Amino acid sequence: MDRRWLIALVVVPALALAAACSDNGGEDEIPKPSPTVSIQVDADGIDFVSSSGIIGGDPEFNLSALVWQGYWLSRDHFGPFVMGSGMGIPFEPPMDMLMAAIGMIAQNPDDPVVIPQNMLPLQAVFASASSDLVNDPRDFEPPDFEAFRLDPSTFDERVTVRGQAETMLKESQWAHNFADAHFGDPLSEFGAQQRFIGVMVSLLAQMQGMYAMQNLLGEDGLYYDSDGEIDYVGNWVMLHTLADIAGLTGEDGGRYANPDAHPLFEGAATQLFRALEAREPSLATEAAAAIRALVYLASTTVDAGVRDDALATAGSIGNRLLGGNTSAGVVEVAAAITGAISAGAAGLDGDFLDEADALFGRLTEDYDETRGIFKTKDTYTSDDVGWIIGALNFLVQEGNDTSKPEAARMLLGFYESTISLGGMQLSAPPGKSGAMASAFEMDLPSVVYYHPADTPPPPLVGKLTIPAQEITWDGAQWQVTDDRFVPAGAMHLANELNWLGPHLGSVPFPLSTSDDLTQDDPSASTATTITGENISFDHELVTASVGEEITLTFDNRDADIPHNLHVQAGPEGDFRTEITPGPVTQTLVLTINTPGTYPFVCDVHPAQMKGTLVVR
Repeated sequence: MDRRWLIALVVVPALALAAACSDNGGEDEIPKPSPTVSIQVDADGIDFVSSSGIIGGDPEFNLSALVWQGYWLSRDHFGPFVMGSGMGIPFEPPMDMLMAAIGMIAQNPDDPVVIPQNMLPLQAVFASASSDLVNDPRDFEPPDFEAFRLDPSTFDERVTVRGQAETMLKESQWAHNFADAHFGDPLSEFGAQQRFIGVMVSLLAQMQGMYAMQNLLGEDGLYYDSDGEIDYVGNWVMLHTLADIAGLTGEDGGRYANPDAHPLFEGAATQLFRALEAREPSLATEAAAAIRALVYLASTTVDAGVRDDALATAGSIGNRLLGGNTSAGVVEVAAAITGAISAGAAGLDGDFLDEADALFGRLTEDYDETRGIFKTKDTYTSDDVGWIIGALNFLVQEGNDTSKPEAARMLLGFYESTISLGGMQLSAPPGKSGAMASAFEMDLPSVVYYHPADTPPPPLVGKLTIPAQEITWDGAQWQVTDDRFVPAGAMHLANELNWLGPHLGSVPFPLSTSDDLTQDDPSASTATTITGENISFDHELVTASVGEEITLTFDNRDADIPHNLHVQAGPEGDFRTEITPGPVTQTLVLTINTPGTYPFVCDVHPAQMKGTLVVR
């Protein structure tokens, strides 16, 4: 590879993640989901305003607040880690490269980008470390990343494929979030800091991927931990990540498009797929990681043969391992649900959503509603919690309607029990009392930042803002039984929290079969009416042709409830109606000249009211 390109790839990420912990650049100007909604349940029967009812729970902490808190925790879990902790192999970017990158992102003096002091971006991630901060953050002015240093004497300096891949996936998925048209263009007066983060996390993921290719890739095409061990779940997550980066750097990647990097990651994803293609996962955790990776590969590859083979492999794994052959453990059952929903959402042949219902029944039988945990499991790692929260979230978003309300109630109770009461989140979520809080954050209800310990916002409790490795219920109270930071599990949990909703542009359910949707979907038309009723869109898929004028009529039938229709077309434009209480009818007229999939949401209720515009 050309060394000059490698240097550029390694350098530019240093801009990043500053705002993942210090971003306050005018976010109050962006419509966000309200932590409370105007009616008790949505069209699927999902209750967004009631509390969990678990013993010791906060009566004001509801599903809407959970979605918001998950968003903040997901951001804060990885920003200080990859940019300030020193927990890995660092590099030092030249300042002139940083300034050149800023010139591409912010060209308006009223919308500056702030470069943090003492950044320590990582090209490789160590296996674990003590979560204790070396310094007292109160001794530093924000944003000074010296405040986030961990103790090198505690580092387990192995580089694991799973930890590296989950961290890369965290960065690439957040790049999708910060590509959202909410954040404007270089000449606008809002969004430079967020656009800056997006470019940086995209390139940071690329740089870490290159490290993996150069140092962890074996002659057989599989990736090995730095000590020579192999982790197949880690390899499937690496496939997921390489496919996502290939999509980000491809022609449809917008500001992330990189014609030099795209072939590298497209080829790396294909190579790893072929090395894994004959692999038969033995556990549901591996099967779920495999299905998610294969569906994602199918959605991003430019090779139709690879796409078809990836979908066929995903269907085969699903039909072989998700038919009740999982162990009795709740984590394996949850992982099987995640795999089944992923397969069903991708349109693969099989009764995957019905299988997910049956598996959810097994979780329901084992669930203790009074405590918000499972009767047969007292100890939970961050990876365990990630699988369980992910499964319940996937059921709520893409499962059968019969399971959605109960899955939402279980999600709220389990999240509050483990993340909050159990102490897995080692310090309070960022928010209104923080030194870097914006006016918008200060205006949110305090319950969004709910944490049972009487602590100031992180990291003033002396811990990095990450999940503990392990918590245990002893029958009377919770204990943090291992407070070390293990990226393999912690970044998996951070990814699942990012997909709650999902927020902005993250992609938990890629449209891998969108070629068929254009032909078969009855909504394909130059003129479509989308009805909003009971905080739900009646259309979740609309299709159109490239260069064709599209007329979208939004019929808000929810009396006195504010909605709008917002098509987030990235570099193609940002199209939205005004936020107005119903009943009211509004119209959007737009033309999109680049094929792709573009989300549309109601800005007030993006977790409940969302869909996809497919332009072919």
